[in-house]
Amino acid sequence: MSGRTLLSAGLASLLPLLVSLGPARAEGDTIEKRLWVATGAKAVTVDRFREMREDCALAPAPVVTVLQHPAFGKASVKSAKAAGKTDPAGPYAACDGKPFNWTTVTIPAPAKGQGTDKLVIQAQESSGDTTTYDVEIVFAKKLPAGKTSGLLEDR
Repeated sequence: MSGRTLLSAGLASLLPLLVSLGPARAEGDTIEKRLWVATGAKAVTVDRFREMREDCALAPAPVVTVLQHPAFGKASVKSAKAAGKTDPAGPYAACDGKPFNWTTVTIPAPAKGQGTDKLVIQAQESSGDTTTYDVEIVFAKKLPAGKTSGLLEDR
């Protein structure tokens, strides 16, 4: 067999394996964040989720599931209707101040100590689109300059 035929035969034998693995995950399915928390603080809001419709009609709150709680305490998920703040120049500017269904995720702040922990949450919109948030929680008695308790940033 020539090298080219051998390579083709090798790829052909891999094809069933690649097909059985299923489709590749689309980019953007997982978002990595870092949350800063001062020890001894009160409960900290990790994130708030809402679904917006172009006509500003009330949409269901995204379904949020905690896939992994932090070791120091259990995350809480609550849905409620509240007014929304939108970008005045964005596509939803007309919706500013109108009620939206929100889902909020909070965690208790650790009572003492320093270190890092992890929280993984998943948000699903009514369309079925799902995003996973992998949140590294950094907690300390004194936060570094420029960081505030509850600050959520990309990592």
